[in-house]
Amino acid sequence: MKVSVDIADSFNVTADLKTAYALLADVPRSVSNFPDMQKLQDEGKGRFRWFLNPLGAAGISHQVIYACDYVADDKRMTVTWTPVAGVGNGVIQGQWRLKTQGQGTAIEFSTTGELDVPVPMLLRAAAKPIVQGLFQSQVRGYLKNIKAALGQ
Repeated sequence: MKVSVDIADSFNVTADLKTAYALLADVPRSVSNFPDMQKLQDEGKGRFRWFLNPLGAAGISHQVIYACDYVADDKRMTVTWTPVAGVGNGVIQGQWRLKTQGQGTAIEFSTTGELDVPVPMLLRAAAKPIVQGLFQSQVRGYLKNIKAALGQ
């Protein structure tokens, strides 16, 4: 079963633009703030494979695995990620956008994608909101940790 995910957030932090960008452009360092992360595998040239701890609730358990190519653009102050086709069971893309906001930094985050989750036919109607909620909870935890690391 395919489950769409779509999460966006914007927030201000007290860290200056250079400090915030340095954290978010360093993928392993940034991802170290992601809760329930099993492993981030560096495949070279800005490509990383994510292995999340299995998500589970209401009889549904699933490990999300996907890979993305990351591009950090220090002129535009963005970090973008695009999916690598045929890797894992998720297709995720997104972006960080940063700009100076007073003494600190304004940050915009967005990510969208699709998870392929094996769910028995009888559970499909209930599974979609559960899977979406679990994944969104992980991403919200990540954003909370990023905000704390950069001073919100």
